[in-house]
Amino acid sequence: MPLVLGKALGAGGRVAFRPESLPPALVTGLALAPPVLAGLLLFRLPALLMLALALALGGLAHLAARIAKLPLSGTPVLPAVVAVALIGPGASILWTAAAALAASGLELARSRFTPGARLQAGMLAYAAIFLIGGSGPAAYLRPGTPGLLEAEPIRLWLDYFGAGAAPVDPIRLYVGNVPGPVFATSLLAVAVGAAWLWYARRLSLLVLFTFVAGALLPIDLRGWNPGFQLDSGPLWFGAALLLADRRLLPASAAGRPLLGLAAGVVALALRARGLGIESALLTIAGLQVTVALVEGAHWLAVNRRRVWTALRAVNLEHVTLRLNRRLPPS
Repeated sequence: MPLVLGKALGAGGRVAFRPESLPPALVTGLALAPPVLAGLLLFRLPALLMLALALALGGLAHLAARIAKLPLSGTPVLPAVVAVALIGPGASILWTAAAALAASGLELARSRFTPGARLQAGMLAYAAIFLIGGSGPAAYLRPGTPGLLEAEPIRLWLDYFGAGAAPVDPIRLYVGNVPGPVFATSLLAVAVGAAWLWYARRLSLLVLFTFVAGALLPIDLRGWNPGFQLDSGPLWFGAALLLADRRLLPASAAGRPLLGLAAGVVALALRARGLGIESALLTIAGLQVTVALVEGAHWLAVNRRRVWTALRAVNLEHVTLRLNRRLPPS
């Protein structure tokens, strides 16, 4: 008993005073906890079922990888939760399952083939599911009204209000008492998670500042209400918890603020093209893929001789095996 108590106190001390020493997956999980808790309070049974499915499918993928002795640089559980967090609580359970399975599979593939890639598999899975399913995964409910689908605030503004309007009370937006993704409607909860991420030295304030600067450009050009446009849980779920996470940022010090600036400009500019709250999430997913491709191409260019030598060795081994199969035994 004293040993268990001592370990518990030691773990509590690390969380309170040395959070940067915690395992990366635990830091991410604690950052996601406030938005998930807010979603459970706001959407209740649908949110609980979606969370249970994400944890179950992500856990099964993790267990399968362990049994098959596949390398894991993280856990598929967290990407599964991220992907499901961005699905509407009114969506079919099939979309929830598809998002969780896609996120788990992408995380296993990333760990196996490209462990150095700075990608959030859950974000990529959500982007793919949204592009495939359109309004299917984006079935939003107002909290407290199960079964009644409603437009999320940005969609409501796009369809019915003028440029400078703010059709939803800012306090409701901040608390998250509005239709939206199941675990990403509350800006207050996202802010708590982002504060923890910053305390654990995982949040880049520079990227957040440049994201805001980039977002203000299309807002100012269009004459939009900046408070309404930026008072958005889904926007900051993507920007603070995913884009500004140091583990997902490019290695280049100059590339980080440029990434934040580009994300802000494109995310808000896409709203003028008819995309709602999903614009920021799709933009961040696209930029992460772009950065990964650029860094991968740079690595190949720097290590081209080593790669070419390895490919020649593999080809030579393949040819040798084919010849040995054709030659009769001596």
